[in-house]
Amino acid sequence: MVSHSLYVYGLVRTEGAAPITAPGIGGPDKAVGLMPCGKVAALASAVDVPEIMPLRRHMLAHTRVLEEAMIVQPVLPMRFGIIVETAAALQAVVGPRERELVAMLDDLEGRIEVGIKASWNETLIWREIAATHPQIARAAHALRGRGEQQTYYDRIDLGREVEAALADKRAMERQRLIDAVAPFAVRMIELPPTDDMMFAHCALLIDQVNEPALFHVVAEMERFEQTRLTLRYVAPIPPYNFVAVKLDWAPTPAARMAEAR
Repeated sequence: MVSHSLYVYGLVRTEGAAPITAPGIGGPDKAVGLMPCGKVAALASAVDVPEIMPLRRHMLAHTRVLEEAMIVQPVLPMRFGIIVETAAALQAVVGPRERELVAMLDDLEGRIEVGIKASWNETLIWREIAATHPQIARAAHALRGRGEQQTYYDRIDLGREVEAALADKRAMERQRLIDAVAPFAVRMIELPPTDDMMFAHCALLIDQVNEPALFHVVAEMERFEQTRLTLRYVAPIPPYNFVAVKLDWAPTPAARMAEAR
């Protein structure tokens, strides 16, 4: 692979696209340019390696390019690591999908993605479970000082009871959060929790004008319960969770012919 290979960050409308000042992957000398493919253009920078490793600095550079592009107009983010051999190959892939891609960009006009993660204070939640399920507290107390082999099945039963109580609590508090934020969403998806104390993890596609109001609702919820839960609110995010762009980046015969000329 030679130096004119292109790393692709995302797609935007050609009309109205602004220059990107954020450095591309590889540092300040890897400027991000606009590669027009009809009404759709790719945000791309030159690369001279066959693969970009998923290092934190590379992934941050990828995201920063998309975040800057989003300031001006909608962007269709590409997954991390897309490298196209030539500009001709890029145009051969994007050009035929122009109408579909423009429609996807139109759907995102004036909208942003917001990410919300909600987690409990572990110590307080176990106290709440013990208070609302006294039988669990009594069973745990009865096991203290007794050997593991002697209480093996009792511990299994206690673990199941604790897990059931935690699941009920997670479902209740997850629904409370969803009910509070869902009215702001054009679309919403729930994502898997990343640890046992996370009771909700969701992505919302919202009209940007509604973002301050959504932030206020989440901030008030956290302020009211600041000792027992933590809410992580991230916005705006490139709309990865609401864009499904599947492009075949393998060189096409037309792209190979154009390159050979």
